[in-house]
Amino acid sequence: MSDEQDVVRYEVGDGVAVITLNRPERRNMWTALMEHEFYAALDRATGDAEVRAIVVTGAGTSFVPGLDPAVLDEVRDGKRYATNRRPQTYATTVPKPIIGAINGACAGIGLAQALNFDLRFAVRGAKFSTAFAKRGLPAEDATAWVLSRLVGPARAFDLLVSGRVFLAEEAFEMGLVQKLSEPGEVVADAVAYARELACHVSPVAMAMMKSQVWRDSEATLEQARVRAQYLLTIAKAQPDFQEGVRSLVEKRPPRFAPYSRLEF
Repeated sequence: MSDEQDVVRYEVGDGVAVITLNRPERRNMWTALMEHEFYAALDRATGDAEVRAIVVTGAGTSFVPGLDPAVLDEVRDGKRYATNRRPQTYATTVPKPIIGAINGACAGIGLAQALNFDLRFAVRGAKFSTAFAKRGLPAEDATAWVLSRLVGPARAFDLLVSGRVFLAEEAFEMGLVQKLSEPGEVVADAVAYARELACHVSPVAMAMMKSQVWRDSEATLEQARVRAQYLLTIAKAQPDFQEGVRSLVEKRPPRFAPYSRLEF
């Protein structure tokens, strides 16, 4: 099924939601409307029982090369970008895995969004840049925090202060990108990976592990251990645990029920 909105497309198949940023005539440059509709699409995928994993990509040959210059110019003149804005780290709170299919230029706010996905696949030759320093801005939201943990403090500092363009191949070598795809294949590669998760992995386990990966970075080793024990107690009380063990004993693929949001 599909539902086309103004600047974001939402499609679901085989347990995977594909969210497409859709302003190809402007190379998918970011606007407040796109941000609003993107977050609405994430909310929709969160509540969609059919969806177990999410892929985010851009229409055409670009992902998001940054904030639309027209919007930047308005902000420069003192106009507010948006009111009641959600943080750019919002994707980290979605209890389903998000894979970025970076199909082209990814810079500024586009990179800030992509860094908050759980995995990033990129087409070979795609251009990346933080860009903030060249606009007289600091690293937005938690970009410096996430980038430092992905590539190390020194490399993060270089990418941030220089604002230089670097290619997907370098991003892969640094650990910012997890898979390189051939031209025209990045969405298919990301969807194939997402389908494997949707078909074979417990939705409860994925939600808990995503929470652990993102939240444990803020905790001490002991705090992470204690929280893991707490999550283990919750997980053992869920149907997914029963099905996971039963499928192992019966030597068959697991048949997990749709994800029901848990409070943990």
